[in-house]
Amino acid sequence: MKFLPILLAVLLSANFSFSQTTFSHLQPGFHSQEALDMIQLCNSYTYIDLYGYDKEILPKGYKKRYTSPVIGMDNMFQIYQKGNIGVINYRGSTNKKVSWMENINSAIIPAEGTIEIKGKTFNYKFANDTAAGVHSGYALGLAYLHEEILAQVKKLNNAGVYDIIITGHSQGGSLALLTRAYFEHLPNRKLSEKNSFKVYAFAQPMIGNIELIKEYNAKFCKKEMSYSLINPADMVPMMPLSYNDSSFWRSHLTALISKDKEFDKSAMLKEGLTILLQKKLQGTVEKFGESVTKQIEKELGEVTMPEPRKEINYAQVGNVIKLPPPEYPLELKDSTILEDPVFLADNPRDANGIFENKSVYKKTSVSQNHKPYNYYTAILKVYFPEKYDVVEPKLFGL
Repeated sequence: MKFLPILLAVLLSANFSFSQTTFSHLQPGFHSQEALDMIQLCNSYTYIDLYGYDKEILPKGYKKRYTSPVIGMDNMFQIYQKGNIGVINYRGSTNKKVSWMENINSAIIPAEGTIEIKGKTFNYKFANDTAAGVHSGYALGLAYLHEEILAQVKKLNNAGVYDIIITGHSQGGSLALLTRAYFEHLPNRKLSEKNSFKVYAFAQPMIGNIELIKEYNAKFCKKEMSYSLINPADMVPMMPLSYNDSSFWRSHLTALISKDKEFDKSAMLKEGLTILLQKKLQGTVEKFGESVTKQIEKELGEVTMPEPRKEINYAQVGNVIKLPPPEYPLELKDSTILEDPVFLADNPRDANGIFENKSVYKKTSVSQNHKPYNYYTAILKVYFPEKYDVVEPKLFGL
């Protein structure tokens, strides 16, 4: 009997170790509450910029543990913690020139290689496939950020936090996806094997070619540990320029002759033109990338990038959740029509005074479709309608 306490302690220790390494608080699958929490965190930067504080938008239970300094191309990230869950939250594009250089430096470079910044080497790997290519601007952004990111992950680990969500809106969403791929291919001992990662990216531009995305999807999306939330009316997730040469004619001509499939003439013209002009476009992108890199060097110092691949074929990451566009109070293009009896007689209005002829109203702008706050309200509308119904109208203008 004297061995019973020792045996019990050993069993409890073994069970604890097993539970720590086998069970994760981050469950596979899309969870609307997780998505809502993440887009609220993404709005922290907007609130701080506009009001100087973000308490109003932060979800309950999340404590901000760290805000990085501005790093590299005006990038920044925050670290949050809620119980045993950690969050890496990347800031999106800012209005600074160098931030937009990160976006438009869209030449595709190999998914494995070396970037040198002021003589300091960043050895990166985002995929195993040698045909995989990555957005050079976002790879460079991560080159500046990676040391601080790894340091903060280790701090979370030291606090007993191994389940980590990576999130971001716009440019921040692209960095979130790329960070997940980067973590996957780090050499042993760079990060603890106990770590479990999940991604919620919002409104992000594309991060690489079809080979990169196929591998990313197989590793993370099929396992339901990475999600991309977009508003189809938002143009940013369709950038940079892309085409699909392998299935272009088959998919579009099938839609053209089919009664059941919707034919998108504008998409066909855009993609067809891209294929016909791809060599000229590719050369333009390469030259433009070289020019942008020189501009970055003027701002931040010497940078040596890998040679770009001879392609411009970007692809969208999997597990896409489509959200509705934002709803704004209707605004007339010309308010004087309300004083025109002839126009009023010819254009009936409903019980709420809304004209049936919607062409008299201003359309939602491109920037409104992209704003992080409107992604927040879109998630409320779809998954939390009771909260959407009472959201303060004054906040729609963010």
